[in-house]
Formats: sequence, structure tokens, C-alpha cells
Amino acid sequence: MSFSFGFGDSEADDSKESSTGPSVPKVRTAQAQQTPVKEHTLEELIATLPDHLSYSTVRIESPTSRVLFLPKRELYDVRVQLLQEGPTNDDVIDQIGTSDLRSGVYEGGFKTWECSLDLASLLLDRGPRKDIDELIRCDQIIELGAGTALPSLVLFQHALLNSIPLTFTLADYNDTVLRLVTLPNLILTWASTTRQPGFMTPNLDKDSTGDFELTPEVILHFLSDLKSNEINLRFLSGPWSPSLANLIPSSGVDMGTVILAAETIYSPESTEAFTELVCGLLKRVKMSKAMIAAKRMYFGVGGSVDGLKAACRERGAVAYEIENHGVPGMEAGVGRALIEVQMY
Repeated sequence: MSFSFGFGDSEADDSKESSTGPSVPKVRTAQAQQTPVKEHTLEELIATLPDHLSYSTVRIESPTSRVLFLPKRELYDVRVQLLQEGPTNDDVIDQIGTSDLRSGVYEGGFKTWECSLDLASLLLDRGPRKDIDELIRCDQIIELGAGTALPSLVLFQHALLNSIPLTFTLADYNDTVLRLVTLPNLILTWASTTRQPGFMTPNLDKDSTGDFELTPEVILHFLSDLKSNEINLRFLSGPWSPSLANLIPSSGVDMGTVILAAETIYSPESTEAFTELVCGLLKRVKMSKAMIAAKRMYFGVGGSVDGLKAACRERGAVAYEIENHGVPGMEAGVGRALIEVQMY
């Protein structure tokens, strides 16, 4: 079953949603639950990269009016790569062009969803609590339903600039999303941040676009900077399940875990699977929390913030809205919320 919400094909449209009602980002079926969970090494994904990335920038404004322009791979560039790789990608290309998702085939990860911008905006000030502010007591960031990974990119840039050792675990239903947008966006963010002498970084002025060459030297610099900053990147594909949880290691002694997610509670079924996974991960580590961005109600499919709160209570967790977050634009159109989840 496929869904389309009438979005345009441009990158400008890609980061906006209809003001007439909420979109339904993903709908999971029994077919999706049969999809195996798999870990993908960084080396495996790097081997699939093209020789250049076309990018545009996304403007992120924090509650304290800090502004960050993040580079993001252009959707047309993804299509070009898929076409060059051959007819085995025809189904994915078709879904990108005709729908926002197709259950059990393409789960919407190429799109930048509105609530991911809300979460990225909040994280630009590195969270409302002191134990997140400098990420010193946290050694792992997990983003579920990562897609374009804007929330993780904000923290990834912060970790690079401040030499903070971290493991980023990025999980998305589709492995094609991980290799075509998640990793490329991480590389583009690194390139805009690196202090390598004589290195040509992307132009991140307002509304800038460009092409970034992925030479072997660039990849070596990327890997070298990750190693020197003790930053590890892990990539997981497949549905939310115990198998996925088993591939995510616990944080170290006296260290914490932060789980990020946006647009993951669109239906009662997705809310149950998502909450089960999140609470299972939170139980492993005493100092842990999840930060979730969502619409208050997903009309037509039944997901809601109230449903998330109820599902958390049933599992011994508390979910509460982050008050006075001040993220720009959250009150416009369909109501949206930022929720923090912790175990009792």
C-alpha cells in the first residue's frame, strides 16, 4: 500500500509539510515485520558512495535564536545515483517520485519531516537539561527512524567541534536510505566542520547549493577525523524489533544514552513497537533518556502524543512534554510537541 501527500519535488518542498493537516510518515505492515534487521559497516556504505554529492542547506534556528545551516544531499542527486546503479533500483526510484512511503518497501527516509526540524532546533542548544548540555556524561546517541538524520547531525557537528568521544547509532528501515542520505549527510556535515588545512569545505551561506567532491583523500580525512575524535558511526536497517535492540550495545559504566526520534508514533501499531524498543533500551542504562518530536495527532491512522504517554506508562516509563522549548514555528499549522521519556 502506498501513500502520497501532494508534496512537490524540489528540495524546498522536501522540508515542508502541508498546512491543511498532518502527514502520515510511515505505516508498517506484517510484511515489514518480516524484513530482517542488519548492521552495515561504515566501510560497506562508503564503498557505495558516488564521486560527488550535490547538496543544499537546511536552516536550523534554536530556541535561543542560534542559527545553523546544515548541508543535506539533494533528492535529485539520490535519483541520479539510483539510475546509474541500474534497474534493480526502479522500485525505489518510483516510490521517491510518486509517494512519500510504501509500506514494507520504502518508509519515507529520503524526506526531511517537519518534526525532525523541531528536534534539531532544540538540540542546537544541546538540550534543556545540564546532563545533555555538553554531552560529557553521554557516550552514545541513537536515532531511530534516522532518514536524513538532522537531529543527529546537530550533535555530530558539536562532537566534532569539541572533540567529544561518542558513538552514533543510526537506524532506518531502509538500507538504501542509510547509504544514500544518512551517511552522505554525515560526510557533508563533517566537511563543513573539519579543520584540515587546505581543505575545501562546502559553502553554507543561506540557501546555498553546490557539489562536493568525494575524492579518496576526502574519505581518508573523514575517517582520520573520526578516529582522532573517537567518534564511532554504526548503521542498522530493518523494523523496530528485539533483533534491532540486540544490535545496539549498552553505554559504558557511569555513562548515558540519548535516544532521538521524530515522526515515529503515527499509528497505534507503530507507537507500540516504537515504545517497546525505546523502553527496552532505556532500561539498560541508568542515565538515559529519549527525546521525541511528533505531531499531537495523526488524523486518519490514530497515532498521538497521548497514545505515546499511555504506552510509556504501561512499560514503567514517564513521557512528558518539554515545556517552554521555544522552537520556532511549532504552533503553526498542525500542533506538534517535543517529548522526553525516562524510566521511573
